[in-house]
Amino acid sequence: MVKIGDYLVYFMKEAVKWNDIVKGDEAAYSALYDCYADLLYGYGMKIIADEATVVDAIQALFMNIFEKRKSLAVPNSIAAYLCQSLKNLLINEMHSAASRNTHSLDENVAEDYDFDLELDAESAIIAGEGEREKYRIFQEELGKLSKQQREILYLRYYKGLGIDEVAEILAVSKRTVYNTSNNALTRLRENKVLARYFGEAAILVLLRYYII
Repeated sequence: MVKIGDYLVYFMKEAVKWNDIVKGDEAAYSALYDCYADLLYGYGMKIIADEATVVDAIQALFMNIFEKRKSLAVPNSIAAYLCQSLKNLLINEMHSAASRNTHSLDENVAEDYDFDLELDAESAIIAGEGEREKYRIFQEELGKLSKQQREILYLRYYKGLGIDEVAEILAVSKRTVYNTSNNALTRLRENKVLARYFGEAAILVLLRYYII
């Protein structure tokens, strides 16, 4: 089972050449936006559920890239660079909003985002009360994971990023990404109800295709 557009996105990524962006190539710049806008929008909405703020941050990110393109180093991963940059912009906005609202800056405000994972019931083609109950239980178990576990599972399995990329985005070690994702999957797989309903392999399928 392949998500619609996966192949197209793959070939678009191959077409994005950072050196051409640095040179000011408008086609390369447009390809960069077309390829990664959906990834950034989905990730940004997990951090702050405010569409206007996320869209403004994405636009600001691409404007910054274009304006500072000549001084930017070639990133190890374009996806990781963009996601990390967007996250920083959104965290800064949360700090600014907190400061405007309270006149004092709570250092933990930017760490308070929940990063919820929700099952897409429509895509999962849920039919009947029994099926809805299965996915309700899975949703409940996702909610019991830590924020870091949910964020790593989202980036690794739903968005398909590599361990190196996830580590860069979250500013943690590759070992942390590996251990955290494995611990989260183990917890889901050890749930007897989930194991009976879905099986170990199906849990990964749900993470890859049916969360939003």
